[in-house]
Amino acid sequence: MARTQQNKKTDYLNQVFGSEDLLLKDISQAIKKEGVERMQISAYEARILQFLVQISQAREVVEIGTLYAYSTWHLASALPEGGRVWTLDISSERHQKAQEILKDSPDFKKIQWVTGKALDTLKSIETEAPFDMIFIDADKEAYLDYLDWGEKHLKTGGLLTADNTFLFGAVYGESDRSPQPKTIEIMKKFNERLSNSSYWKGALIPTDEGLTVSIKQ
Repeated sequence: MARTQQNKKTDYLNQVFGSEDLLLKDISQAIKKEGVERMQISAYEARILQFLVQISQAREVVEIGTLYAYSTWHLASALPEGGRVWTLDISSERHQKAQEILKDSPDFKKIQWVTGKALDTLKSIETEAPFDMIFIDADKEAYLDYLDWGEKHLKTGGLLTADNTFLFGAVYGESDRSPQPKTIEIMKKFNERLSNSSYWKGALIPTDEGLTVSIKQ
């Protein structure tokens, strides 16, 4: 699909399925200020995450990669009273900024902020397992490591979701960026494992960035 068509499609989806309130607009502004818009999940994709939480009746969610908590808020707002989302990010500055923006939200109490390198901090929440859902949107080179962790700590029947699984088109040979060959192979293996294996059965939702969703068997 041509880039102009893709942009029009995204604009339409965001307009109809991703309307933003003032809080979400504040998060988007913080992201624009840092110049990392391409790192943020789109509004309509965040709505898909929200929908997945609700239909799966998840109560305990792990998010790997917070940025400014745009997706975090969507996950938390879909959780029932007493539900929790542990959101992990390496940047204490981003966590602090996100907390300032979200502090008055009624869903703020559902969020547990875990700062540090994810492969280290994941160990600190293992006593809370098994989890109902895991959402990955972090460093692409570690996706297989996060998948290994998910196989051990997600409940049977739980959802593992991951953004950017098209790797900007690199997994099917049409990237507008230049990911390292090793990273491309990692993402291909990640999708293949989640497609159909002894642990997983899933699908790749063809959003702009690719959103892989899989159920743990």
